[in-house]
Amino acid sequence: MTNACEIVAAESARPCREREYRRMLALTDKLLGHLEQLNMSGQRDLDAATQRDIATMLGELTPRARGRFPRAHTVQQALDGLFEVQEELMLPLQRMLHWEPLLSVQIGRSA
Repeated sequence: MTNACEIVAAESARPCREREYRRMLALTDKLLGHLEQLNMSGQRDLDAATQRDIATMLGELTPRARGRFPRAHTVQQALDGLFEVQEELMLPLQRMLHWEPLLSVQIGRSA
């Protein structure tokens, strides 16, 4: 009975996990847009406000995703770091969206 309860609990938590990863991805997208504007305007170094925005965003991420962001002093370093963070966030999200439903279907049984 415990195993069945654990499965039900894990299934009900999946939409929450998915929403959390989507929220973290949205935070990175917002910051990415800002950094791209700075880059297009020719700004090379990160200003204090952008550094605070980066620190705030990093505080909202999983430890693994946070660990992918390097010490960034320039706009380009921050952009590159954000792409690394997004890659780290996309992997679990893709698994949640594509693989879990496929893995739950029994082989030899049509969906």
